[in-house]
Amino acid sequence: MKFRLLISLSLLFLLSGCMAHQQQVQPLLPSATGLSLPQLTVQAEARLEVIPDQLRLRLGIVTEAAEAAEAVRDNNRRMSTLMMALDELGLDREDLATGQFQITPQWSQPPRPTPANWQREIVGYRVNNDLWVATNDIDLAGELLEMAYKSGVNQVGNLQFSVADPEHHHQQAMAVATRKALEQARVLAAGAGVELGRVLSISLDPAVSYGGVQPLMAEVRLAAVDTVPITPGKVEVKAGVVVVFEILPPVKQ
Repeated sequence: MKFRLLISLSLLFLLSGCMAHQQQVQPLLPSATGLSLPQLTVQAEARLEVIPDQLRLRLGIVTEAAEAAEAVRDNNRRMSTLMMALDELGLDREDLATGQFQITPQWSQPPRPTPANWQREIVGYRVNNDLWVATNDIDLAGELLEMAYKSGVNQVGNLQFSVADPEHHHQQAMAVATRKALEQARVLAAGAGVELGRVLSISLDPAVSYGGVQPLMAEVRLAAVDTVPITPGKVEVKAGVVVVFEILPPVKQ
């Protein structure tokens, strides 16, 4: 009885070991022939320069006065002049949006030396009123800045040149990057003396900023000059891809 029991246990252990070995040698990524083949991974990037077709900037009016009502009246007067000038340039009201309107008190500064019983007091008020302008007529940039200065604008910021349809240009960059990846793979395979097989995967490269177009930005200081010369240049669109190829086995002669 003991002899038969030992034989049964031995057979059980042998069968378990064979099953475990069969599970380990199964191919993870079979090819069309059922065999695991080596792979080639290629990364490629495309950078396109695009002429901008959209202009965006912030026009700010800052006024100060001893009384808040006086500062507000002065600010409203300048803003009305600015709006009329924008109408004369042909901008639609849909191209304009108020950014912020803020009234802040201006406090007295402590003298030197400061008396022990000295206390701050309000000596005036400041009013900030921002107007955002967005237009597809980028040729208006210089004339727009000149008009802003003459209308009483004393702050200009966030001047940006971009494209209205960034996704279209991003798709073009993806197509160029994919063609570059295919060409690089062919060159590498030819240099190594191997033949490319099927494409196993294609994905966007997360290391490349491909979410949109980076706008050109500039800060402008207003001065008593004629039309401000503005050159928008070009904006850059980037996209990257990662392509994995199968490498075919050599053909037997």
